[in-house]
Amino acid sequence: MAGSARPTAHSAVRVRNHHRTAVLLLALAVLTVTTGCSSGSNDASPKKSANPSTTQSVDPNAAEKVKVLDAYRNMWEARNRTYAKAKLDPKVSDYAGNKALSNIKVTLLYYQDHGTLMKGEPINSPQVTGIDTEMKPKKATITDCVDTSRYDEVDAKTGKKVPVGTGSRRHVYNATAINAQGKWIIWTTDIDRERTC
Repeated sequence: MAGSARPTAHSAVRVRNHHRTAVLLLALAVLTVTTGCSSGSNDASPKKSANPSTTQSVDPNAAEKVKVLDAYRNMWEARNRTYAKAKLDPKVSDYAGNKALSNIKVTLLYYQDHGTLMKGEPINSPQVTGIDTEMKPKKATITDCVDTSRYDEVDAKTGKKVPVGTGSRRHVYNATAINAQGKWIIWTTDIDRERTC
């Protein structure tokens, strides 16, 4: 009996040692993979991906788009001053030309003929929706959502509001701009009364 017990104990020890060796090898493999994935530095901060699809997201026309929107907002400010006084603001022609300028002048004549002006401020949300800086002149398109809910036509003498319709006072406003001599000018403007925003 004693003679047969020794090999059994011996076998159990061998099996245990075998399991220990397997566990140690597994731990060593995990450690090797982990250290192989790290850069060897102690910096725990995440690294930025070198994936071209994430690193090449800079818009090459971003600076030009800012200039287009600046010209567009400046045109609106000069336009608003024009309608608030029923008198053409001298800065209008600095930012508007062609159809955009003629639209402002025609609307101004309407207010002068009717003895009205505009009070308050429209709210603009313009975006450059297209730009071509390779063309001569450079061209851009702007799409805006104009909210006139706090912008009212009033009688110039009494200040009384002119009645308006009951429809939406938020409409899509489309514009184009050109840059022929190093400066963006708003070239055309068109309010789309069929589209609200």
